[in-house]
Amino acid sequence: MSKRTIAGRAFAAAAALLISAAPLAAQEWRGWNIHVPDYPNSRGLDRWAELVAQRTNNRIRMRTFHSAQLGQQDEAIQQLRLGAIDFANFNLSPLNNLVPETQVLTLPFIFRDVAHVHKTVDGEVGDELAKLIEARLNMVVVSWFDAGARSMYTRRIVRTPADMQGLKIRVQTSDLWVDLIRALGANATPLPFGEVYTGLQTGVIDGAENNWPSYESQRHFEVARFYTTTEHSNVPEIVVVAKPRWDRASPADREILRTAAREASAYQRQLWAEREKSSRDKVVAAGVTVTEITDRGPWQQLMAPLYEKYAGAPNMKALVDRIRAVQ
Repeated sequence: MSKRTIAGRAFAAAAALLISAAPLAAQEWRGWNIHVPDYPNSRGLDRWAELVAQRTNNRIRMRTFHSAQLGQQDEAIQQLRLGAIDFANFNLSPLNNLVPETQVLTLPFIFRDVAHVHKTVDGEVGDELAKLIEARLNMVVVSWFDAGARSMYTRRIVRTPADMQGLKIRVQTSDLWVDLIRALGANATPLPFGEVYTGLQTGVIDGAENNWPSYESQRHFEVARFYTTTEHSNVPEIVVVAKPRWDRASPADREILRTAAREASAYQRQLWAEREKSSRDKVVAAGVTVTEITDRGPWQQLMAPLYEKYAGAPNMKALVDRIRAVQ
């Protein structure tokens, strides 16, 4: 073998060694979020990004575009499924038709309290639903966020289901939510969220339903002065990564992403609890009348037709029973 050949091979080997030792190229991840930057969900996503950046030595840099900068949720779902955006925080309602099993989590009064929500989604039921979402929607669930208990707020006092009779209540665009309001004897009125304040102010609607932070931050308390703690819904939200992006990540990076996402969820849940209290305190100080519902039995009894309609299939009934059995 000539000296030139030996030298050439030595040079190639050295070059290969340098290339293998070089740090991997940094990845820029784009994320979607509907909330304003200081919202608990937004801060949770930002915490996730910080933890991932620290643990990958900035190889993975995640930037969340808050306030729906990249489009509304339906658009973002499609973008993420195609890999045009890399991660997001979604609520479950738009996914119900695509993954019917997720609808069980949105059933009224399915959860006893917040602790029950956490134990359900952090356990076997949450894992199984995550697998279904991945298989059908091309997105990987890495953790679950809180979204608070939703209750009724109205322009006149509501103490019992009978007080709901004939009221025009704003609902999300969802068959289940329309049926829920109708089951209470009220008139369901689908309306964009941004039009709720004006609708209440002008009498187009008599009330709406949402959590404390939304009621306070959107200033709906100014035009609907009565809040009734029905807590009829306590639907968690998902934090997801696009499957194409996830599949390109190494096993080590996937573990970092999952672990950091769960830590970020714990942080978001803490922030959410704090925000709920502060929002409630603000509206009470502003003169809102709060009616505490201690016995939800009369409200729950009216939901039987919804369970039959939306969870009547054997697999859905089994899922309902498993959730109720979680302790």
